[in-house]
Amino acid sequence: MFGLKKQMGLAAAAMAVAAVTANAHPDSLVLTPPLGWNSWNVFHENINETQIKEVADAMVSSGLRDAGYIYLNLDDNWMDTKRDANGDLQNHPKTFPSGMKALADYIHKKGLKFGVYGDRGKRTCHHYNSNWVSENGSYMHEEQDAKKFAEWGVDYLKYDNCDPAPGSNQEEDYTRMSKALRNSGRDIVFSICAWEYKDWMPKIAHLWRTTFDIGPEWRSTSWYRGVYEIIDANDKYWKIAKPGNWNDPDMLEVDNRNLTYEEQKSQMTMWSIMAAPIMISSDVRKMSDQVKDLYLNKDMIAINQDSLGVQGHRISNVDGKQVWTKPLRNGDLAVALLNDNTSTQTIEVNFKDIGVEGEVEVRDAWQKKDLGPRSSVSAEVPAHGSVLLRLILEPVPREPFKGKAFAIPGKIEMEDFDVSGIGQGNVSYSDGDSENQGNSDYRKGTPVDIYEKTDGRIVIGYNQKGDWLEYTVDVAETGEYTLGAYVASANETSSFKFSVDGTDITEEISVPKGEGDDNYDDYNLVEKKVNLTKGEHILRFTVTSDWMDIDYVQFEGSGTARIGKKVAQSRSAGLVKGERNAYSLTGRNLGRETKKRSNGMYLLR
Repeated sequence: MFGLKKQMGLAAAAMAVAAVTANAHPDSLVLTPPLGWNSWNVFHENINETQIKEVADAMVSSGLRDAGYIYLNLDDNWMDTKRDANGDLQNHPKTFPSGMKALADYIHKKGLKFGVYGDRGKRTCHHYNSNWVSENGSYMHEEQDAKKFAEWGVDYLKYDNCDPAPGSNQEEDYTRMSKALRNSGRDIVFSICAWEYKDWMPKIAHLWRTTFDIGPEWRSTSWYRGVYEIIDANDKYWKIAKPGNWNDPDMLEVDNRNLTYEEQKSQMTMWSIMAAPIMISSDVRKMSDQVKDLYLNKDMIAINQDSLGVQGHRISNVDGKQVWTKPLRNGDLAVALLNDNTSTQTIEVNFKDIGVEGEVEVRDAWQKKDLGPRSSVSAEVPAHGSVLLRLILEPVPREPFKGKAFAIPGKIEMEDFDVSGIGQGNVSYSDGDSENQGNSDYRKGTPVDIYEKTDGRIVIGYNQKGDWLEYTVDVAETGEYTLGAYVASANETSSFKFSVDGTDITEEISVPKGEGDDNYDDYNLVEKKVNLTKGEHILRFTVTSDWMDIDYVQFEGSGTARIGKKVAQSRSAGLVKGERNAYSLTGRNLGRETKKRSNGMYLLR
């Protein structure tokens, strides 16, 4: 029988959570998406100490803790409306009479971690919406509150966005709390709940809400967002997620009102494939066996918790019949089939279309069985239903495109990136869109956007932030080299960097904005000094800001031919900046309106 090649040691990890350790690196606290429970969707503001202790007991007795659900998080209304005489936050005296430290101790003894809720404004959302006179927000109390959280034994803070102080700044408010938590003396996961993604969030938090609040419907008929609307909105941020930093599409609505069983299963499927934090928000004290089976499915959890940390994304959507993929650490590929129709639909996927050649073993997560060797799958998927598969692939090493490593010193044509293999470290490129936007048949079959200029030169274009290409290189001698990259852009903010074996060898390098109407034809040579070590390595080119094109990169050391100087000198002879007529713009959509000429070329409008 074929099954999953690796299972996470979730039970062991879940038990080792009670002790306070020396502060870890902030980005290492949640290297896989956090799993746990949150009180809001099931109990809303009506929480109390006895109830929460019973939830902790149920998380242990049901097997949730041992499956990896280790965070027990209180949401809004655990606190009193007033601070104490020292200005500290305090528990509500009637609903949490024993205090937060005692509750945290109880939860920790169960082998769980303890989370609380706060707000960057003057009042939390429930107190604000209830129009209560309250001072339970953390605005300008960040250091004090973070230290109190640490004193109580808090492991996780969900930080909301209500009742901002007049003149306050959202980024500054969240940054103050982030710094305060890091200075608190305790490792505390920081979860931003600002109802949308902002570029600054990954710099200061472990996870951030990408969407408005979720509700228990497939498509919303009320003020909240339905499960499908959340899925659709979260997809566009897939490239941002990585180990230690996660997009948060909100809590589960599984086992709450209004959702069908298939819709509940689809939420589990999609939160798994999207590498989303999975926060149960139902009454786990009395869950059915059917719901328990959804929460505890080992195949689903393993896909969500895969340590490669890639958020799966949608690669096709034909009339609401969708295919999503997520690469996994050992080289396997997770595939989700999602039906957004109101009737059963047949969803088919030919594995060749998702980059998998030949027959591979297939595991069905929800059926908990191996389907045998397949080169395609066709499934009857119920209305709003889903299928979650794992394609079990044998690792295949990458190969240099022309059969041997590029020599350094020397020149690397960017279109000659390595041929991808399968498995950890064997993928050689990442492109933000699944379609090749280029005009060249060179390297046909990859989504990398390759363009052929009218003079026959081949370049890599349509480069978005986060795209990368890798090359096997052989460095002749340890020492300092001059790296020269031949690049073009119509923007003033485009940039890139290079790394070797995962370590940056340059900082972000700005691309000069081109001159003239066809400024993507105005190439410039940008040079940086880099230090390299003798031997074979993997060189990575990464785009750090949209949009740019790149032709080649060269490395020169002392005593080697100065290729870059020749290029620079050729500019004055009209061979670079004067090449706009030869370097005609090919068809691309860079967010600019274009009009196609009869000869197949495009004019900017």
